[in-house]
Amino acid sequence: MTKTILLIVAILALTVSTASGKESSSLKNLKRPEFNLRLPETTQKTTPDKKVIALNNSRFCGVFAGEVTVHYTNKMVTTTASLTINSDMQNINKSHYDYYVIPSDETFMEYEWNLDKTKVRRSVTVSGNTFYITDIIDYEKSGGNSQIRTLIFSPDLSALTFLKTEFDDSKSMPATGQIIGRFNRTK
Repeated sequence: MTKTILLIVAILALTVSTASGKESSSLKNLKRPEFNLRLPETTQKTTPDKKVIALNNSRFCGVFAGEVTVHYTNKMVTTTASLTINSDMQNINKSHYDYYVIPSDETFMEYEWNLDKTKVRRSVTVSGNTFYITDIIDYEKSGGNSQIRTLIFSPDLSALTFLKTEFDDSKSMPATGQIIGRFNRTK
């Protein structure tokens, strides 16, 4: 037993170094390889002035007309349609399914408007040349309706692609529908 303990202590004494290799006196004069590695000199770089570009969404405003395909309550219909996009906040009361008030100098706006004495909550998000418009209607104790629209403008803003999905869980007539279409600027 004593021999085993002495053997373990001897092994530990041989494996544990009391000083690191750099501090060892026998290793001080040892030649170490040099790697000619230099960091590039840091020069002061001037950062460009970050200018805040004023957002102006009025370029999207106008009247658009086109052909849409509507799928709703088990029917598929193709018809003509028009829509108006406006950035004048005084026109919120004109809001409807074909009249959109957008933020003039921001990327997000939320407001309420009335449809047949029912309050509609609308949010508008602008991202590049794309608008996301969401309407939510609460039918009070008989369900609700939500509509999600995506309006994608062409690079020259002369046309837009319109995508809409609608979910209605009214107790009297639940339905889901889609509208797709292409609109060209008329005004």
